[in-house]
Amino acid sequence: MRSSPKETATAAIPIHRMHPPSFWKGMILAATVIVLVPSSQVSAEDKGQTVHHIHQAASVGWERKKMEELPAGTKFNHANRDGVWGGSGQSGHTGEAIWMTSENDVNAARGYAGSSGKYFVIEAQEPLKLAVMDEQGDQVFPDELGAWATLAQRYGLDGVKTEYGSSYEVVLFDKSKIAPVEERRFD
Repeated sequence: MRSSPKETATAAIPIHRMHPPSFWKGMILAATVIVLVPSSQVSAEDKGQTVHHIHQAASVGWERKKMEELPAGTKFNHANRDGVWGGSGQSGHTGEAIWMTSENDVNAARGYAGSSGKYFVIEAQEPLKLAVMDEQGDQVFPDELGAWATLAQRYGLDGVKTEYGSSYEVVLFDKSKIAPVEERRFD
């Protein structure tokens, strides 16, 4: 026996006629609970750390959390007043962190070199994941390295980039992904 058109047309019945509105309200409530329960299970400690990182990022000028990756092979200039690889920079800071300028900015390197009269061309051996400062010209100072260390660990950062229009400065937290490729004297 064949079905009548009236019996096979049930798929065309509007969905609200098959289930009452209370059914759909219940389904929406159930879906909301499913979504909210996991986030409510985040510990107070984790929530506190997240708030702490937000404040920490704001205190160093990185609220927008913009990031950029520079490819392996990118070249930089580095100079320091000692005139040696790994010497102290303009601020007198020594350690794992290193401040470098973009390859096109020899004048900034000249300023960092002091009386040493020379600078190093540095090349990234691996890609570098960098935080980009929110405001052009904001820079990282040695006394901020502790705050950046925590952010670097949380976001997997190798360093921070400060933009200056056509040039930039990068501070890397350690030198393991770069190498000096040439030593030059200023003209």
